[in-house]
Amino acid sequence: TVRQVARNQFNCQKLIGARLENQPTAVDCIGSHFDERFFFTEFMSAVYDDDAAYFSPLTLALLEDTGWYKVDFRHAENSPFGLGAGCEFVTGNCIVEEQVPVY
Repeated sequence: TVRQVARNQFNCQKLIGARLENQPTAVDCIGSHFDERFFFTEFMSAVYDDDAAYFSPLTLALLEDTGWYKVDFRHAENSPFGLGAGCEFVTGNCIVEEQVPVY
């Protein structure tokens, strides 16, 4: 499920799911894509970039959770962004003392 994949991505078992975009990054993307702050390398994030488009377990979990698809997770590639960074990566501030923390 999306919940477990998000937990695995960040190594944070207290997450309740994957946050959706809540900023106006495009005309109609609020709530329709994964949050760019946490999933900017994700294929289903709000902003597409050829160099950062991972068809990850998160995308596949979303498709499977809809009930419309049965996916093969062997074809997924983990996004390196935030991988195993812990709960602080997800729950903490993204800028601390005018710096991006090292995770």
